[in-house]
Amino acid sequence: MATILCVDDDSGILSALRSLLGQRLERDQLVEIAENGVEALEIIAELAEDGLELSVIIVDYIMPGMKGDELLVRVHELLPNTIKIMLTGQSDLSGVKRTINEANLFRFLEKPWQNEDIVLTIQAAIRAYELDHQLELQNQELQRINNELEIIVDERTHELVEKNKELEQLAVTDRLTGLYNRLFLDQVLAREFSTLSRHGTTLSLILLDIDHFKHVNDTYGHHAGDEVLKGISQILKGNVRESDVVGRWGGEEFLILCPNTSLSDTLKVAEKLRLCIEQYDFASIGRCTASFGVASYQQGDTMIMVETRADKALYLAKDQGRNRVMSST
Repeated sequence: MATILCVDDDSGILSALRSLLGQRLERDQLVEIAENGVEALEIIAELAEDGLELSVIIVDYIMPGMKGDELLVRVHELLPNTIKIMLTGQSDLSGVKRTINEANLFRFLEKPWQNEDIVLTIQAAIRAYELDHQLELQNQELQRINNELEIIVDERTHELVEKNKELEQLAVTDRLTGLYNRLFLDQVLAREFSTLSRHGTTLSLILLDIDHFKHVNDTYGHHAGDEVLKGISQILKGNVRESDVVGRWGGEEFLILCPNTSLSDTLKVAEKLRLCIEQYDFASIGRCTASFGVASYQQGDTMIMVETRADKALYLAKDQGRNRVMSST
């Protein structure tokens, strides 16, 4: 329902406007009148309390107290979407200019007006208000949809990031043990070796192999063997330093990278791990041991050279009775 407020200090003009608009406008359109600016603002406040929106206000320019231009500027501050029309019988257009600049004046009509002109103007003003209102509702709906889409996009982006992290983790993780896989270990080794000579640092490797692992699989089954692999993985993860990198090298072999660690200190780390494994009670098979080979980077070494020395030390440990730590220089 459209609500029109007519404001004029001449009661005869107000009666004429009310009668004309009552006859020519649609029946569900409400026409209110006020004889001055203060009364007009009071009516606007009452309409707001009743939940009614003011669609159009038509105001005489010359009124005692608050002039029409001042009233329209006040109304624009309160209700920027209300359509404003000014009636004026004055040749001075300063008030009209002000309302155009400060109150978004829709149109001004000169007194005396032609009935057809004022009816058509108000009908056009009502349509303009309704179109603006519909556009505002559409914009609000579009904004709501856009906000929902942004939330969905954010959620999907977060899910995608998490999935990518999971995929990246899976790409570098051994599925059975949860340790880093051979691919990742090779990448870390290559990265560490590329900086060794430049920064004057060192790197040590611990290569370990589960003793008699084939016997475990043959005697207790592969499921028991898998449990042993997982148990040793937990021992290694729980007993290496934060700076160390531990992974499954292949089969029943594990590799631990110890950056900035001397050979003697790495031997101590390996011995600690050996004891932890030896003392661990594996539920399916009881006791299990492992053999360790340790090697450290020496000036001029390649990655293959250090790996080969660690492998040589591991086989030396196995040859000398297993369940021991050996190094190779």
